[in-house]
Formats: sequence, structure tokens, C-alpha cells
Amino acid sequence: MYYEFWIMTSILELVHYPDEWKDEYIPHPNFKAIMDAIGIRAPIEDIYERYYNQPVHTGHVLVFSNQQKPGTCIVFDTYRDATDQSDMIRFGWRISGKETIESVKQLSRQLYDECEDVTVFYKEGQSVLYEVLKEENYPRKIYDKKVFKQQIKRYIV
Repeated sequence: MYYEFWIMTSILELVHYPDEWKDEYIPHPNFKAIMDAIGIRAPIEDIYERYYNQPVHTGHVLVFSNQQKPGTCIVFDTYRDATDQSDMIRFGWRISGKETIESVKQLSRQLYDECEDVTVFYKEGQSVLYEVLKEENYPRKIYDKKVFKQQIKRYIV
């Protein structure tokens, strides 16, 4: 059995600037705690930089998995909508193992509840990521004056 989480908020919620006067950041402590709990270290710094460097109306679904934990993953939908002014991103994770579900539930809710910027939704349960992770859905065509073919990209970390 898998338990899944799916959140939409600003990408700024994934990073933390320890010194507001410096342009240096680290993974947000709440998100880092989730990565530690499920045993997957996604390259947040690279995702954050790539997100801001990619043009609007682009962005793929990135899936990071751990070879020792089949089925467990962290997912980022990095598509940038042309009308989005809040730098919104959808992200989530899938876990298995009853011993970790309750702690990850608490950490996930804490991350969402402590978001400082715009938050849109929080979902948890079984099959929450089903459509996002379904290979047959890609390339997914997104229309906005022209067609963007979103891909799913999988990485083992």
C-alpha cells in the first residue's frame, strides 16, 4: 500500500534563505525533514534554479526515486503557466510502510500549514498521484497559444 501527498504552493516554500541580506539558500527545513524521513534527497537547489531559468509555458514532471525503496518517490511538476505571477509549483511524494506514514503525515501537514506565500491545495491519501505518475499520460499536451509537450523524467538518487 502506498500513501501519497500532493501540494500546490509557491516554489519559494521549498527553499529557505538563512540570511535575508544574502542571495544564498538551502532546502527549507520542513521539506528537508520530509526528504530525510522518506530517504530521498531531491536536488532542490537545481530544481529551484532550473525553474526560474526556464521560459514560461515549459516545465516537466520530475520524479526522484530511491533504488532501495521501490515505489517511494518525490515528484515535482515544474510547468510554469504564462499567467502565473506567484511562481506556483505542484509537488508531492509517495511512501510505503506503515511505520513512516504517520510521521510523514505530520511533517507534510506542517510544511503546508507553515507556508508563508500563496497556498492552493493539499491532498493526501491513496492514489493521489495516480494520474501524475501514469506513464501513458505523457507526453502531455498543454495548450497556450502554442502546444507544449510535457514529459515525465525519472531519476534514481
